[in-house]
Amino acid sequence: MLKILHTGDIHLDSPFSKLDARRAEIRRGELRTSFISMMQYARKNAVDLILIAGDLFDTEFVTRETMALITREFSLFEGSIVISPGNHDCYAPGSVWERTAFSDNVYIFTEPTLSCFSFDTLGADVYGYAFTSPERTDCPLSGAEVNDPTRINLVCAHGDLASPLSRYSPISRSDIVSFGADYTALGHIHNPGAITKEAGAVYGYSGCLEGRGPDEIGPKGAVLLEIDKVGTEAEVHARRIRFSKRRYEEAQIDCTGAETLTAVESAMADEIERRGFGEDTLLRAVLTGAVSPSLIVDTRALQSRFSDLFSVEIRDNTVPFLDPGEFENDRTVRGAFYRAMLEKIESGSPREREIAVLALRYGLAAIAGENVSDL
Repeated sequence: MLKILHTGDIHLDSPFSKLDARRAEIRRGELRTSFISMMQYARKNAVDLILIAGDLFDTEFVTRETMALITREFSLFEGSIVISPGNHDCYAPGSVWERTAFSDNVYIFTEPTLSCFSFDTLGADVYGYAFTSPERTDCPLSGAEVNDPTRINLVCAHGDLASPLSRYSPISRSDIVSFGADYTALGHIHNPGAITKEAGAVYGYSGCLEGRGPDEIGPKGAVLLEIDKVGTEAEVHARRIRFSKRRYEEAQIDCTGAETLTAVESAMADEIERRGFGEDTLLRAVLTGAVSPSLIVDTRALQSRFSDLFSVEIRDNTVPFLDPGEFENDRTVRGAFYRAMLEKIESGSPREREIAVLALRYGLAAIAGENVSDL
């Protein structure tokens, strides 16, 4: 049985620019720690082969600290490591791939054309290619087939299954199936779907090792594979292993009927508890529903009340609950202001409606004598 760890899209030295400086530095360190944890797992579980399907690094500029970490962890691993450089860390003249002396167990694809590394002690062939520039619109697998169907045939490649017009090596499912590999380890998509089995071919994305933004939701990690092959028939078992220290999550918080900030906070707290979010969570909370027209949602105040989360971003998509019976016949300045804003809310452009909602809230709060100067 051959044991393989499929990873990719690690993006070491990512800036985590959407976080403040302190949290960004923490996350850069945690990304390195997750990489170390993955390599330790591979050693402890007797993994034979690690496939890194591109974007090990976030850019061509890699810190000395990160390179020292990479080369040390690679040299400690007793199996073999195959790397297919991706669009973020392409194999170009003078790149980190050329400047670094890796240990003898590291095999890196250096050409844009399809090539193969053979591991005779494992009875396995690994096919792949390199991005040699940040973009490419061809698929080297197209029209090709494995050399020997009786060996364990693997592909390690960075490419895009999502769009035939992609600028990042568009790959079709028919290319994968006709090529004839037992497993195709893909990189580029950070939120992976299920590992797919189709017409004898097994393929999938590992996803990223750590989420780097709110669009990379949920726990992240790598794929552990166990492959047995007799003749030309392979049995492939795959499961995902979490290595991420934290997770990005998004929650829709229904605040319908809320009249106070305390009520909004309570709705958030209930959803956070229900979904088990905690210190490992970077949460985007989207507030929805119709609330009191005089309620001003102070997102900064709300954020400070959920310090048990690693970070929380709050988006206020609530709308004011407008009761015509209360305002339409009001002949005071309050009623006149309401009617002026209602016209914009009902018939204005999207931007005008957004501004009118905010104006209505702040105006009604000010008319009621509330202090809105700090909001």
